[in-house]
Amino acid sequence: MNDAEYKTMFEIETSYWWFVARRRLLSEVVAGLRRDPGKTVFLDVGCGTGLNCAVLSKFGKVFGADSSPQALAFGDSRHIENLVLSKAEDLQFPDEMFDVLTAMDVLEHTDNDLTALKEMWRVTKPGGTLIVTVPAYGFLWSEHDEALQHRRRYSAHELRNKLTNAGFVVQRSTYFITTMFFPIFFMRIWQNLTKTSLEAKTSHVIFPKWLNSLLVGILDIERVYLRWSNLPFGVTILAVARKPDLAK
Repeated sequence: MNDAEYKTMFEIETSYWWFVARRRLLSEVVAGLRRDPGKTVFLDVGCGTGLNCAVLSKFGKVFGADSSPQALAFGDSRHIENLVLSKAEDLQFPDEMFDVLTAMDVLEHTDNDLTALKEMWRVTKPGGTLIVTVPAYGFLWSEHDEALQHRRRYSAHELRNKLTNAGFVVQRSTYFITTMFFPIFFMRIWQNLTKTSLEAKTSHVIFPKWLNSLLVGILDIERVYLRWSNLPFGVTILAVARKPDLAK
């Protein structure tokens, strides 16, 4: 991701509907793991400006890794601790150090996502958990992806295969942001048809507060629904995977 996008993220992610919904989903998934906060060590891979680290800190000790010095500087300004300059494909941590890894919309930025997943497997303790989100469907590709320097978008089947090839056992895979799928789909088509600028721009539309809150509320309903069932399609894919404990 380019430096300008990190600045935008830092400015809007505390309130923008997409970031708020993703943090709430992350918090609920981690709470469902039912781990002892006093004994759980997290690594947020591709931690960006550090807000997810702040969410995870109530569940245990948290480390954050990102390849961008500017992103880590924003994290420092939030007083986020244990931030390390590190690429996802070459994590600067010892083997089997972490109980839980999170990679929230990170894999699509990597040059080699399978290498990154194998690195995540390496630093995860046996029996540990990896929580991943990625953008869904190649046909949703637009200048938004180009501005964020994405390399790819995924199907749920592809993500499951790559997690399995890296050594993880996939426990759950589901789509998310289903109710916004068609508005976003048509917006991306319109962007692709009407693009005139030479420099790609993100599609972060700043809505009025009431509409932003409404979108957060709609995605809260999706999040509650996910407690009982998966969603068949959506803009984002969530996967939860486990590193087998062969000693058991």
